[in-house]
Amino acid sequence: MSSQLFHVLPTITLPYSGVKHKDGIHISTQIIPAFPFMYWASGKPCEPVNMYLLEIAHEVTGDSLKSYAAELSHLVRYCGNKSVSIDSLTNADIHELSQQLQDEKSRRNPLERARNKNTVRAILSRAIRFLLWYQKDIMLMLRTPLIGEQNVSPQITINRIRNDKRKSRNRQIEYYYTHSAMPTSESREPKRPIALPVIEDIQRVIYRQSVLGERSTKFVQRYRNSPALLAAQLEYMRARRLFMVWMMMHTGLRPSELVEMNVREHFNILTTRTLKIPTKKRRKIKAPIRSFPILLNAATVVHRYLIARTAYSETLHGAGLETTPGDSFFLTMNGESIKKSSLEKDFERLAEEAGYKGVQVCLSMFRHRFITYEVTAHLKEFIEKSGKSRQMMTDIDYESILKRVATKTGHGSVQSLWYYIDLAWEELGVWGSIDRAIARLHASDQLFADLLSLQHETEALGNRQKNSKINLKQITDRLGEIIAIAKQDIEIDELHGRHF
Repeated sequence: MSSQLFHVLPTITLPYSGVKHKDGIHISTQIIPAFPFMYWASGKPCEPVNMYLLEIAHEVTGDSLKSYAAELSHLVRYCGNKSVSIDSLTNADIHELSQQLQDEKSRRNPLERARNKNTVRAILSRAIRFLLWYQKDIMLMLRTPLIGEQNVSPQITINRIRNDKRKSRNRQIEYYYTHSAMPTSESREPKRPIALPVIEDIQRVIYRQSVLGERSTKFVQRYRNSPALLAAQLEYMRARRLFMVWMMMHTGLRPSELVEMNVREHFNILTTRTLKIPTKKRRKIKAPIRSFPILLNAATVVHRYLIARTAYSETLHGAGLETTPGDSFFLTMNGESIKKSSLEKDFERLAEEAGYKGVQVCLSMFRHRFITYEVTAHLKEFIEKSGKSRQMMTDIDYESILKRVATKTGHGSVQSLWYYIDLAWEELGVWGSIDRAIARLHASDQLFADLLSLQHETEALGNRQKNSKINLKQITDRLGEIIAIAKQDIEIDELHGRHF
């Protein structure tokens, strides 16, 4: 059931309305950046699902449309395998589909389920919404209802439930649908900020995988005729992975924003000291750019990565490999622009190698970490200046704090940031009156990364000077620079309340 039934089309432009004027007909078009075109298992286009995805395309952002297609592919495959038309589906079919989804085993680990119960619920929920649309827009009304509540005696019986969890003063009342075939939901802890020990373990794995002696014989044999290219790939992979972690830690940007950053806009980063981040999830064809000011030492980190990127591109060109990286910040091993899914998969492999298989560790947890610390810092500053206690804080106070954070994170509304208020109070409770806690925390993040880089530089220096003594002054001077920068970070953060 895992074979993909759709492929993603490049950007398409479709007309959706026409208005006749005196000077001619004005046609309005819809631009869909990435449309997942669905097929039946037989290879024929699945027109009902494609029509549904086209209709809802304007309501979604990012990769949501692709996610919906992935969820609906299970229903499409079931209908194809059972030779059942969409019109003929019944409660029995939904129960059978649900059981198949729950029983399927993981291809990577046959002893584990392919998906948890919450995922099964999400797949069935998407199928229900599609069937409701199908009934309303495609089916004739002169027949037994395909889907609905019990009072209309449909083929598929569902319950319509008010969603009180998403009720707020700025939201309309929302509803969701359930079916008796849905398994009971599995309680799970909300996604928390990624812990520093986890980050450090992953950074250690990144370092180890850049060492030739740590790679498998099979991997090394692939490059036996081009050892220089192998060395360049290991070095760039280390630089790219470490910089990816650094960016996620210090900006809290979305992975989709990271892969769409334009490298040309950062060639003068030491002068501008500003990151240009495309803001996703704004329902715009072209993501608006938000400026993210950084300090000089942070700009130096960006500059070092850009040097590594340029060096790797030149190595590939020197090896006779034609590449088309465009303006992409991150490159694949072949020198092409990298996709978000590839970046996420690479991080998943690093986390597993670090010993976190089956543990919730993903790139979005960096964003939670960044937002939590930003809200904590702004909350701490606010209560120190206002003298207010937690009991005295008002919604207006909190909104003023969250609006400041939203300018960095790219949130269009502060509503989704309210969750972090409680996390921030928890953090303040842990730190108590230790004024330098946040500053030390952020400085230590970079200190650890710099020390790993020093280890790498030292070993590289040793390899270049196999027959001579290593110049210890170079090492101690570099160590002194690292410690001085860490101290400077603490002092600057304390003075200005900044964390980057």
